[in-house]
Amino acid sequence: MKLRLPKINKYIFSLIPWIIICTAANVFMLRFSGYLNLPLYFDAVGTILISFVWGYLPGITVAVLTNVIYSFFDANSLYFALLGVIIAIRADRYMYGAKKSVGKFILMIVDMAILTGGIGVLFQWIILGKPQFAYVSDTAGIMAGDNNAAFIAGALLLTIGLNAVDKGISSILSIFIYHIIPEKDREKLWNSGWRQSPLSNSEVKEITANKKDGTTSIRVNMSFILMFVAIILSLVLGGVSARINYEEAKKDGRKTASNVSAYAATLFNTESLDEYLADGARISSYSNEEYRNSNTMLANLRKTFPNIEYLYLYQIREDGCYIVFDTDREAQERGFVGERLEFDDDFLALVPSLLKGERIDVQEVQSRYGYFITAYEPISDPDGNSTSYYVGVDIAIDNYSKYIRTYIVKMALTFSGFFAMILAYGLWMSNHGLVFPIGALNKGIEELVSGLDNQEKLDESVKNLEKIDIQTNDEIETLYDSLRELANTVAEQMRSIRILARSNEKIQKGLIVIMADIVENQSMNSKTHIQRTTAYVRIIMDGLRRKGYYSEKLTDKYMSDVEMTSPLYDIGKIKIPESIINKPGRLNNEEWEIMMTHPKEGKKILDNAINTVEGETYLKEARNMAAYHHENWDGTGYPYGYHGEVIPLSARIMAIADTFDELTAPRIYKKPVSPQEAMEIIKDESGKKFDPKCVEAFVDSFTEIKNVLRKFPDE
Repeated sequence: MKLRLPKINKYIFSLIPWIIICTAANVFMLRFSGYLNLPLYFDAVGTILISFVWGYLPGITVAVLTNVIYSFFDANSLYFALLGVIIAIRADRYMYGAKKSVGKFILMIVDMAILTGGIGVLFQWIILGKPQFAYVSDTAGIMAGDNNAAFIAGALLLTIGLNAVDKGISSILSIFIYHIIPEKDREKLWNSGWRQSPLSNSEVKEITANKKDGTTSIRVNMSFILMFVAIILSLVLGGVSARINYEEAKKDGRKTASNVSAYAATLFNTESLDEYLADGARISSYSNEEYRNSNTMLANLRKTFPNIEYLYLYQIREDGCYIVFDTDREAQERGFVGERLEFDDDFLALVPSLLKGERIDVQEVQSRYGYFITAYEPISDPDGNSTSYYVGVDIAIDNYSKYIRTYIVKMALTFSGFFAMILAYGLWMSNHGLVFPIGALNKGIEELVSGLDNQEKLDESVKNLEKIDIQTNDEIETLYDSLRELANTVAEQMRSIRILARSNEKIQKGLIVIMADIVENQSMNSKTHIQRTTAYVRIIMDGLRRKGYYSEKLTDKYMSDVEMTSPLYDIGKIKIPESIINKPGRLNNEEWEIMMTHPKEGKKILDNAINTVEGETYLKEARNMAAYHHENWDGTGYPYGYHGEVIPLSARIMAIADTFDELTAPRIYKKPVSPQEAMEIIKDESGKKFDPKCVEAFVDSFTEIKNVLRKFPDE
C-alpha cells in the first residue's frame, strides 16, 4: 500500500513560514509606530493578509502570537489579543463571501474599527483606568470639559476614528499584497486546508444547515464542549492562580513592610525625636534642617516602593499616637509635629505592647482607610533600649473578593485570545475533519440512492463520490474508502440486474406477443389489430396524463405494464370455438352466450399465470383488461355489470381502443367505417359505454390516431 503524507501535515508545513513572516510584520509595525510615537498600531497587516490568503485560523494564530511576542516589550499587550482575533475573523468573512466589492471592503474596515475601537476602549479602561493614548485623553477632555459621560463618548469616538485609519491603511496594504500573489496560487493556498475536494460556499451552507429537526450538528456540539472546557479551566485555574498570587502578594507585602520599617528605624535618634515633638511645628514649614532632611529621606524611601501606601513615625502614648513624621500628602501639607491621632478600635489590643516598646508581628489591618499589611518597628535609644517611638509601614492590599474579581478579569483578557484560538482550532478541526467530510459523504450517498432507478445517474453519482477524495487519515477516510468500494459494487450489480431485467422484459414481451398471435390466429382478424390497439392504449394514457386525469394512477410503471400486456386483453377467446369466432354472419342467442364468456375465461387464464409466477404484477393489468374490457360506464356491459370507476382504468381504456379498431377495420361480417365516423360513434357513447375522461383524451389525440392507422394498415 502506498504511503502518503496526510493533508493536515502538508497544510501545517506550508503554513508555518506564512505565520512567521506575518507575525514578524505585525511586531515590526508595532515597534515602528511606537518608535514614531504614533497614536496608531499598524499591527493588523499580517493578520489581515494571512486571513485573506489562508482563512480565519491562521489569522487568529498570527494575531495571538503577535501579542505574545510584543508582551516582552509591553506587558499590557496580552490583554488585547482578542482584538486581533476579531480582525482575523472579519477579514476571513470578507474573503469568504462569493462577491467582493469596494462597498463590502469599506464595510469590513468600518466593522473592524467599531468592534476593535469599542472593545479596545473598554479594555483600556479596565487595565489602565483611562485611554491608552494621551492624545485621546487630552482631546476628549477638551471636548467634554467636566462631563464624564461626554468624556467617555469622546474617547470612544476618537478611538474608533483612529482604528478606522489604522485598519483602513492595514487593509489596503494587505489587499495590495494579496493581489500581487497570482490568482492560481491564491486559490491553491485558500483550499490547502481541505481534507477532501474543496466545497463551494453554497455546498458548505447546505451541509451545515442539513440536520433533522430536534438534533444538533457536530459543529454546535464541538463548540459547546470547547467553550465549556475553556470556561471551567478559566474558573478553576483563575481561582487557584488568584488565590496563590493573592497569598504571594501578601507574603511579599509582609516582607517589604518588615524590611522597610526595620531599615527606617535605624536612621533616627530618639533625642532628636523628643526635640521635634517639643517644638510642635507645622510639618510643611518646620525649619529644623535635620528634620527636613529626615522627612525628605522618608518620602524618597516611600517612593522607592510603589506598593507602600503610608510611611510614618509615631510616638505611642496612652492617649493616642503622636505624629513625628508622616509622608502622607495631606499630613505634609496641613499636619503638625506632635499632632495626636485617636487609636483605631483594632489598634487598642496592641497599645500595651507598644507602650513597652515591644516588637509587634506584621499585622493585617482592616481600618477606616482600607485593608493594609502593617509593620511597626520600635526605635531604640542611644543605650539600645526600645522606646515607644515606632516606624510604621502600611502596604495597601485589596480585599480578597475585589482582588479576585480584578485578577480574573485581567486573566480572562490575557487568555481570551488563546481561548479564541483554541475554539477556532476546534471548530476548524470539527468542520474539516468531521462535518464537511461526513456532510459531503452523506450527500454523495443520498445522490447514489436517488440514482438507483437510473443507471446513468447511478454511474454519475459514483464518479461524484470518487471526486470527494476524503483524506482525513483516520476512521472517516476508512469509512469513505469502504463506501466508495460499496458504491462501485452496487453500480456494477445494478448494471447486471438491468441487463438481466431487459432480457427478461424482452422474453416477457415475446411470450405476450406469441400468446396474442395464438389468439389472433384463431380468428380471421388482421395481425396489425394488436399493434393498433396497443398504440391506442398508449395514446389514451398519454392524453390522460397531459390533462392531469388519474395522475395518482398513471405512474410510469403502471403505463408500461398496461402497454406491454394489452395484447393479452382477448386471451379468453382461446376457450371459444373457432366456428363461433369466425362465423361470417350474426351469432344466435346460444352462440352469443358462449362468446360472452371469453372475459371470464381470460380472467381465469391470467389469474392462474399470476399465481404461478409470483411477483409478476404486470400481469394484473392484463387480467383487468381481459376480464372487464366489455364492461360499460353506465353498468350495462358484461360479464359482471360493473359501472363507472369500479371498472379498472386499464379496462376502460382498452374498451375504447378495441371498439375504435373494430369500427375502422374490415371484418368478414362487416365493412369498416371511416376514422371520423368511428370517432363520432365513440363520442356519442361517452358517459354511456365509455369513461368520458378517456374519450376526451382519445378525441384530442385524433391526429396521432390517424398516424397509427397509416402506420399499421390492414394486411
